[in-house]
Amino acid sequence: MSTEHFPMELFTGSSVKRFLRSASVLLTGCLLSSLASADTVKLRADYWPPYNGHAGEERPGYMIDIAREIWDDAGFKLEYATIPWERAITEARSGAVDCIVGALPSEVPDFIFHRIPLGVDQSAFYVRHDQEWRYIDDTSLNGIRLGVIGGYSYDQGDVDRRIEQALASDIPSNRIQVMKGDNALEKNLQKLISGRIDAVIGSATVVDYTINKLGFNNAVNFAGAVGVADPLFIACSPDSPSRSRQLVTLLDQGIVRMRASGRLDEILQHYGLRDWAQPPQN
Repeated sequence: MSTEHFPMELFTGSSVKRFLRSASVLLTGCLLSSLASADTVKLRADYWPPYNGHAGEERPGYMIDIAREIWDDAGFKLEYATIPWERAITEARSGAVDCIVGALPSEVPDFIFHRIPLGVDQSAFYVRHDQEWRYIDDTSLNGIRLGVIGGYSYDQGDVDRRIEQALASDIPSNRIQVMKGDNALEKNLQKLISGRIDAVIGSATVVDYTINKLGFNNAVNFAGAVGVADPLFIACSPDSPSRSRQLVTLLDQGIVRMRASGRLDEILQHYGLRDWAQPPQN
C-alpha cells in the first residue's frame, strides 16, 4: 500500500503537535461534550497477535490495550471480540459494529481512519528449516503449495494476483490452500512442519510472534519479504461517519500523548516489541 494518502510529516513530533493543537481547538467543545456519558465501542477483528488476540487473554494485543486505554479515558467502554476478518469488515461496513483492528486503507477505502499509524505490517514467506526455497518474485511461486488465510491481502500486487488467479481457476489444485478461523496461521504453520504445504505467507510480525509462541523457532525459517511495510490502523464504520470521526480523533490524540509520556513503550514491551516509529537497532 502506498503511503501517499498519509504524508510522512504526520509521523514527526512537531507536525503531530500542530495537528493536535488545531484539532483540539475545533473539537474540544462538541467532541468532549458528546463523550461525557458512558458509551460502548464495538471493536472486531480476527485473531492476529501481537496486534490483537482474544478478548479474554491477559495480553489481548497491543492495539487493543492502546485503544481501550484511550477510549476509556474519554468515557467509552470497549467491547472487543474476535470474528473472521471478512465478517468483521462486513459488520463494520453495515454499522453493526463500530470499528475493526489492523486495517489497511487500501482494503477498506470507504472506512474512516485515524491519521497516525498503530504499527506497520509487511508480508513474508516462511518454509521448513530444511528447505532451500526462497521468494525472489512471483515466479518463485510456480509449483509450490502455499498456505494462505482466507480474506487476507498480502502485497496488493503480483502475489495477491497469483493467489486470486489460482483460486478462481477451474482446478485450483493444492497450490493455494486456504485456512480460515481464529487459529488459521497456527494451523498453516503446523501443516508446513508436517510437510502438507511448502510455504506459508503472513505478516512478518505476526508470524514471528506465533512461531515463538509455538516453540517452532528451530523448525521454521524466514524465506523472503514481499511488498513494502504498510502502516496499520483501526478503521471505523462509514455507516456512522460523525461517531467514527470522534473515535479516530481520540485515537490520534491518545497515540501522541502515550508516545510522549512513555506509556506506548510500556505497552509494547509487554509483547516484546519496539515502537515502529523508532529507527531500527543495529
